[in-house]
Amino acid sequence: MTFRLVPIAVDADPARLATELAPAFGGDDASARQLLEQILAMLAGQPRPEPWGAYLAEAEGATVGTCAFKAAPNELGEVEIAYMTFPAFEGRGHANAMVAALTKIAEQAGARPIAHTLREENASNQALRRNSYLFGGEVEDPEDGLVWRWERAR
Repeated sequence: MTFRLVPIAVDADPARLATELAPAFGGDDASARQLLEQILAMLAGQPRPEPWGAYLAEAEGATVGTCAFKAAPNELGEVEIAYMTFPAFEGRGHANAMVAALTKIAEQAGARPIAHTLREENASNQALRRNSYLFGGEVEDPEDGLVWRWERAR
């Protein structure tokens, strides 16, 4: 499987991108546009240098998901990763590939990647485990409340 990350520009046109991504949402360009507007608002609200932005994940000749660094690394050198496989492409290993790609970027830049997930077993946890992340306990996330923290094994 050929897999690659394509950076999302802060000044990208959400309507144009939504039209391109609509097939991954079952033709629902409104959901695609809403997701892209959230991503662009995150990038504009917290400007950060490369490579700490957001990406479209491409595989199977299509855009299969999106992933990002939620911000630049903090004072401890930790950087939180986030990823989402589009509904039409779930269950094919794309989350695993996104986690691996973001982890590689972070570690090559000298940062320590972490992740937060819902407090339940799910596909996101599995992708993290497959990429040598370990459960780090429950933490309070300012945006999401109580979540599970995952840390990359050293």
